[in-house]
Amino acid sequence: MPAKTGRGGCCRNIRWIKAAMGWTKLAYAEKWLALGFIVGALTGLFAYMFYWLLALVVWASARFLGLQAPHGEADLGAILALHQEVPLLTPVVILLGAALSSIIVYTYAPEAEGHGTDAAVRAYHRRAAIIPFKVAVVKALASALLVGSGGSGGVEGPSVQMGAGVGSSIARWLKLNFEDRRIALVAGMAAALSMLFQAPLGTAFFAVEVLYQRDMEAKAMIPAFIASITSYAISAPLFHYKVFLPTFHVEPQALFNPYAFASYIILGFYIAPFSYLYAKMFRSSERFFKSLERRGVPRKARPVLGAIGTAAIVMVAPFVAGSGRGVLAEALKGHHIPSLPAYKPGLYAALLLALAAIAKIAGTSLSVGSGGSGGVFSPGLLAGALAGLSFYHVMVAVDPRLVPLSPRLYAYLGMAALFGGAAKVPLATSVMVAEMGRNYLLIVPALIAAVLSRELTGKTSIYASQLDHRPPRIVVDAEGLLALLREEAHREAKVPLRALVDRSYVAVETGAPIERVIEVMENNKQRIIPIVSPDGKLRGVVTPEEIEYAVERSGANPSLPAWSLPIQVPPVLHMDDTVERALEEMVQRGTDYVIVVDDEGRYIGVVTVEEILAALAHLVVEAGLPRMRIKKR
Repeated sequence: MPAKTGRGGCCRNIRWIKAAMGWTKLAYAEKWLALGFIVGALTGLFAYMFYWLLALVVWASARFLGLQAPHGEADLGAILALHQEVPLLTPVVILLGAALSSIIVYTYAPEAEGHGTDAAVRAYHRRAAIIPFKVAVVKALASALLVGSGGSGGVEGPSVQMGAGVGSSIARWLKLNFEDRRIALVAGMAAALSMLFQAPLGTAFFAVEVLYQRDMEAKAMIPAFIASITSYAISAPLFHYKVFLPTFHVEPQALFNPYAFASYIILGFYIAPFSYLYAKMFRSSERFFKSLERRGVPRKARPVLGAIGTAAIVMVAPFVAGSGRGVLAEALKGHHIPSLPAYKPGLYAALLLALAAIAKIAGTSLSVGSGGSGGVFSPGLLAGALAGLSFYHVMVAVDPRLVPLSPRLYAYLGMAALFGGAAKVPLATSVMVAEMGRNYLLIVPALIAAVLSRELTGKTSIYASQLDHRPPRIVVDAEGLLALLREEAHREAKVPLRALVDRSYVAVETGAPIERVIEVMENNKQRIIPIVSPDGKLRGVVTPEEIEYAVERSGANPSLPAWSLPIQVPPVLHMDDTVERALEEMVQRGTDYVIVVDDEGRYIGVVTVEEILAALAHLVVEAGLPRMRIKKR
């Protein structure tokens, strides 16, 4: 027979795959070993295609400007910075790329605007971990156009949103529950970053650390590592094992001595103002350009207006163009860059390097803060390296004993300190910098500087959607959540139940024996067992307590049909009903769950108060415990 095609055939194939794999019955480690591999492999390949799309746009932009682009070069800024004079047509290329990128984003997927990492974090906390796959495709194309044509933006934001979109889409295709969908989203984030930065451990830490300012999503750690390592294993041969940054060698005894430790602490104090400036300037730029829209400026025009400012900066400081990855690599290799006195001694060189770091921050705030599709991590690394070199030259002028190590070391540590402070991810950036420098000895000094920078910058973060911490280990009852939603009038109250429904709750037909109900209860650890008719329509639910009473105390025969059990009438809602309606039903019926059915009454799944709490965790954290009705777990 010919293979079935079309939407129906595809859906049937997906259901077959899910049934064959038995996701709902696998233990945590088994499930995420398989799912992490799938997410990591598909996301890594998708991110690899994005990289070469970006390199293609860079090549085309360079050819238009009459410049030579090395094979695989994905940073127009490196090509411009190494050239003696900036071509006069450079602003035209930057504006054209911004305009095309803006048209694509705001026509097909407005969710792809800005820096993608914050969009992924927002989806995790506030959008039920749903990112449509088309957003990933639009993000790849729009970011390649903006960054490849010279806009100041990184590859981290686009890759994270693309990876999150792939992970979320895979979870939805396999009909995983809400919590697993969130974990798959985080795994996709880690896998995409791992492919582009070749730092599998640090990128896994980044994915679980970036969600909060002072916390980590521990339950997603193992899946993130599996997906990240899988992506790295696939992409490393594709890149022929090339190293993104030059390997840094240093003797341990030189790295761990009192003078060296003192220099790391001083570096943290020196870099903290740059971290604060990056976060503050970027967030202010976002607010400014959004205010222009309220004054009548079209949304599609905002990235073009930002590109005008970026182009003006690039004409004076060409290294500001592009992601900054290529410029960073050239600077750390010790190559001469006409506009960057990276290794010239003296306070004048230190001042120029500090201004160069600020210029990169300003260019990124204009390009991406205006709504342009790009990232903030790679620009942050370049700004941090320049600030670290500036620190070295200042300390040498004061007292050479204060900086007993090479200037390149302080460039590496400056990267971790600046972005670790600006994004509140000190552990992730420290491990990533060590991996990119191929020297794990850098983790400790990088952590010292990065944690200090994070503490000095307070709660000012470049990512607006981060929560301060995870919700505490408490159960917030339905009445407390409902009161909070109504008090704050949050739009999350209107989230449809289709975004949260847990389909893993196995239903049992009315004619099945009681022993089948007991088997489902024991194998799936379900708090309720839905009872359905042969055509799938809901007839009610039974609980483990009622089954125990019927079998052990009343002497019910396990071979009797399930309909002989004391079946309860549960609260029943439909897929398009809202979270607020679900909480109302829970409060009125005194339950912590609702059953979800389709329009014909056929059973679909369950939504529990825990799923709703996870989806509304940001509201609980922002409201604070004193205002919540809570009970200890």
